[in-house]
Amino acid sequence: MHDAKRLVKEYDAGRQAILAHFRTAVKRCLASARSKRACFLFLLLMISPIGCVSPQRETISQEQAVSFREDAIAFLCKAALSDEPLLRMQAIEAFQDVAPREGIAYLGENLRNGYSGIRFAALMALGTIGDANFIEQIRTSAETSDANVRIAAIYALHRLGDRRRTGELAEMLLKSPDARIRANAALAIGRLAEPQSAKVLHMALPREKKDVVKMQILEALAMLGDTNGIERLSFYGYSAVPDQAALSLMFLANARPAEAEELFRYRLDVADHPEIKLQAARGLGRLGYDSGMDTALAYLFFNSPDRKRQNDPPEQQIVRIRALSALALEAIGRPDALGPLRRAFDQPGQPDLVRIAIARAAIWIIDHRPDSPRLNHATRRASAEPEELP
Repeated sequence: MHDAKRLVKEYDAGRQAILAHFRTAVKRCLASARSKRACFLFLLLMISPIGCVSPQRETISQEQAVSFREDAIAFLCKAALSDEPLLRMQAIEAFQDVAPREGIAYLGENLRNGYSGIRFAALMALGTIGDANFIEQIRTSAETSDANVRIAAIYALHRLGDRRRTGELAEMLLKSPDARIRANAALAIGRLAEPQSAKVLHMALPREKKDVVKMQILEALAMLGDTNGIERLSFYGYSAVPDQAALSLMFLANARPAEAEELFRYRLDVADHPEIKLQAARGLGRLGYDSGMDTALAYLFFNSPDRKRQNDPPEQQIVRIRALSALALEAIGRPDALGPLRRAFDQPGQPDLVRIAIARAAIWIIDHRPDSPRLNHATRRASAEPEELP
């Protein structure tokens, strides 16, 4: 952590330099502005998030919440049967996290999909939920030649009480020549949250050459509460490389270690890229703090991408940042985000991937409102009678 602290000092020094330039600019403005209004407009431009207007916080009535939830579920159902694999996978994960009862039938339907990424997502979701309605299909999937699908099936079987093949996950992590297989094996091991798994993860980490797999191993370790994994991810969270910092913050938010709070607060305040701020806001939300609420709301309607970014089309930036805003609001969980989320959901031309993120955020917040009749989560677990496909 000494290197991480050194980076913090460097960031602080840079921040002080920026503040010094800002103070100089303010003095010039005050000296030359023809009116206080002109100076006020200058300051407003300087402190406002670029390309963002923070919508006013607004709650909605219980009747409006019921309608919003119905629309959100309907959209997830449609997306879970989309011709676009990415939409299906995102909808599957949303059902897993916020609406398992409504999603069970769609998860089962996607077990038969020809795209392995979709089957992987459906199997992981069924295992996470703990649903045994499709146990035979899960066992069949565990025999497939596709290693990635097999990983998810073994994960699901373990979660359903059949641990006879769990050791194969470690074998694939340590021996597979395919980096994607190794990364997915690490993901599954981390999600199983078995403390004894830390040993195989520590064994794999120094051997691994691919950065993407290393990061996945570190997330798995952080999920297990491993100090080394948390510290390594925290170090990368201070990185000056935006993608590395954002990914590290995302993994730490997934793991929710209390030790990451200071880093989340720092990156919420000190970051050049909105993705970093939003991952920090989400991380704080998952720790129970709403400090990133205004930042998340400010980027929910983001529409000013950096057109100079290499290999990052403006449309892609808009989708990513708006979706991250919704996910941060989901983690924060405040009912007064529902008004802006409803407007964003209904916005003409809103990309489907953004709508999925908004839908899951709305469902989560609505189901956790004090006046929600769905606060008894037992009614939402897979043990309840699953809804059928229309």
